[in-house]
Amino acid sequence: MNLIAPWSDRLAEPLSKEHLVQIYRDDRVLVESVALYAGRGLGKGEAVILVATADHLEAIVARLRKSGFEVDDLRAWGQLTTIEAGSLMSRFIFDGRIDAARFRGLMADVIRNARGGGRYPRVRVYGEMVNLLWRDDHALTCHLEQLWNEAIEAHSVSLLCGYGVREEHGGDRTFPHDLRELHSHLIPVEAAHR
Repeated sequence: MNLIAPWSDRLAEPLSKEHLVQIYRDDRVLVESVALYAGRGLGKGEAVILVATADHLEAIVARLRKSGFEVDDLRAWGQLTTIEAGSLMSRFIFDGRIDAARFRGLMADVIRNARGGGRYPRVRVYGEMVNLLWRDDHALTCHLEQLWNEAIEAHSVSLLCGYGVREEHGGDRTFPHDLRELHSHLIPVEAAHR
């Protein structure tokens, strides 16, 4: 599975404070996109934070290993941080509501730790907490995306989000407009080919 230009270029070289969204039907597309985004950052000496489901973390880490990255060493050095999405969400979502102050504090700590006291001034984040929420609670998803935009601005990071869509629902053509507007670039389902 390969990603095509210009989307592969956008994932490889995001601008500071850029908020990308990858729409996907096939988990393999997501894994390829995140591995490109994370791998290029790691190769350039940037910190990478991956917030994903356990299955996606396992697949992304395996893809990075296949590309030659010593993932255990990168974790030990603090350049790569992996966090299970549901576990992180449980620390700032209570009774169906986001504790915005808690989210801000948690993300500030995670990003500060990833920077390693200045060893890694640039940080790339991949997050799919929004994917766990959007079909069940659209308003909560929008609120979380707005908080991410605040974090991007406050901490000068780039962020890639992933949203799984179903073909029978029209794929990325039916991705909600208000969610699109909360991102700087949408990477469509068609960005990958075999």
